[in-house]
Amino acid sequence: MTTEILLTNDDGIDAVGLRALSDALSHDYEVTVVAPASNQSGVGGARSWWDTTVEYAETDLGYAVEGTPADCVAVADVALGLDPDVVVSGCNHGPNIGAHILGQSGTVGAAMEASFLGTPAIAVSLYDRGNLPVPPTLDNGDFAVAGEVVADLLDRAESGDGPPVLPFGADVLNVNVPAADDEAAADPTYRLTEPARGFDVIEFRPGEQAPEAEDVPDDWQFSERRGEMGMELRDRFWREFLRGDVPDDAGSDRLAAVEGEVSISPLSSSRSVAGDRAGEVVTGPAIGSAASRIEQD
Repeated sequence: MTTEILLTNDDGIDAVGLRALSDALSHDYEVTVVAPASNQSGVGGARSWWDTTVEYAETDLGYAVEGTPADCVAVADVALGLDPDVVVSGCNHGPNIGAHILGQSGTVGAAMEASFLGTPAIAVSLYDRGNLPVPPTLDNGDFAVAGEVVADLLDRAESGDGPPVLPFGADVLNVNVPAADDEAAADPTYRLTEPARGFDVIEFRPGEQAPEAEDVPDDWQFSERRGEMGMELRDRFWREFLRGDVPDDAGSDRLAAVEGEVSISPLSSSRSVAGDRAGEVVTGPAIGSAASRIEQD
């Protein structure tokens, strides 16, 4: 039986990465595209609710939704009546690495929405070590590895009476792949990873000299003022990634990307760490002491 795939993204229905995945997967799978009508990068898992009407229209490229990536998954489910075996979100134009990025990524947000609705999902993103963070121009061939990796992961999924079970028992796989012209792309290493946790924020007030970074392209230096009032919050995470010298432990998605590997991070949509303790009544000294500390503060 042919696997049915719902394909979406956050870069918009016209994005090259979406088209490349559609072309690659349509050879062996039944693919339906439901994607944002315009670029929705960085919206995370946001949904349009009572205050916004979500419209959609069928086009030559698929269904174009006037909404977020998560909206697209919901529209496919409740308006179009689709019942895919798997949702694939991507291929994003740029990497989605780091724990703090997962909540900001529309690519991952669509995959999480699918998982909440009971469908396993793969979020896939492209990184190009020679053109970070996002290559200025991309064509279909740049995403060749992405198509191959997604197809490989789908083939590894366990099928049964219910939805396919993704490798590693994940609800969502967050996958980052090298561009096809990367020297490592000919025979890429698949690395099981966790989202990197190295993250901090720089307070930059216009009018003050911001810290410079060595060996970072001029257009990524942080000394330029972009406003006249207030402050900006800036992230060192990407500056370290650009230098290719990251302090991460082995197994981080950022380190895998720096080394030209395919990073595969299994994710749970529950985000819970209660484990076997779920359902316990948590009263007693530990709770009391915590309440006491709060009162003292």
